[in-house]
Amino acid sequence: AVADFDEKSKDVDASDLQISLEKDKISSEAMPAAILCSTLKLVAMTGEIYGGSLNDAEAEVLDEVSRSILLLKPKSKSSPLPLFVAIAVAEAAQSISSASSSATNRTPLLRRSGATAGQLAIKSYAPRMEDPTRYAMSKDKGKSQRQAILDRNRREYKREHKAATRELRLDAAFIENERRQAKQKRDNTAREKRNKNFAWLEEEQATMNQQVRMGGGLLNIMKGGKF
Repeated sequence: AVADFDEKSKDVDASDLQISLEKDKISSEAMPAAILCSTLKLVAMTGEIYGGSLNDAEAEVLDEVSRSILLLKPKSKSSPLPLFVAIAVAEAAQSISSASSSATNRTPLLRRSGATAGQLAIKSYAPRMEDPTRYAMSKDKGKSQRQAILDRNRREYKREHKAATRELRLDAAFIENERRQAKQKRDNTAREKRNKNFAWLEEEQATMNQQVRMGGGLLNIMKGGKF
């Protein structure tokens, strides 16, 4: 389709072609050329952006793109491409070639030494611990050493007392929750048993009422001792 557009595109520039989703423009003869030129422009921009920024891996990353560009033959005698398309192909090829050759000589991956265990290990940082006996709060300034030690022990006792109270409160809440769940489980089991007994009694009462309405035949048999 691009080759058929050659005779009508001698004075056409690639920048004049635009991709449109309108129905009449999608079916036009210029649409294949517009798509190809836009793709080649994206390829050229890719080479300009990623050249020298892929850690010397440009040749591998852009290998498939290079092979695809080489399949385009603007000067083919059987199906020559329009001039503006050939120019777009040349610009894309030049951009990809420059990006691929921008990588410096590097050592092959198989020759590189692997990371050591020390490099792979996660660094551990030991927290800095201060001696509490040598730490002096601002409120202890101006006091004697004996009084400062007493106040520090009193504050430590209060902290430990609060922590122990909090833990006991949490334990009590947990125990009470478990006790309530166990009690609810027992109550549910007893309720199901009572409901089953009530259902049996109601069924028996319904049977007795039915026999009474039918003339009491079953009751006579029960009185005669034959049941």
